[in-house]
Amino acid sequence: MPEIKVVGDIRSGKYQPTLTGNAIVDAALIDHFCQQLAAALHLPAQQVHAEHHWNLTLDAATIYVIDQQIWQTIPLSGHPRNVIIVTSHDLQRGDITTVAQALAKVLPNPFSASNN
Repeated sequence: MPEIKVVGDIRSGKYQPTLTGNAIVDAALIDHFCQQLAAALHLPAQQVHAEHHWNLTLDAATIYVIDQQIWQTIPLSGHPRNVIIVTSHDLQRGDITTVAQALAKVLPNPFSASNN
């Protein structure tokens, strides 16, 4: 099962977008989103986590859930299959509905995953 990284803010490098402007609040909101997503997909919590130090590169073995505003500024061509775009509103509200549906199409049988 691939690792899922949620990018809602970036704290290092030249490009440092934030979700709310407050690093503590951003971390809490993104962590809550990750916990909700892991629970909905029946995945271990450590398999779905925030990526606060993303260097704007994609690893083919990882699934990225990226804030729409961040994705729009990245100079990458096309839309890779391992990238799922999420609105800032969904991240802030912990609404995983759209992302869970998109992941269901990408993950190999996500709802039967074990918590090993």
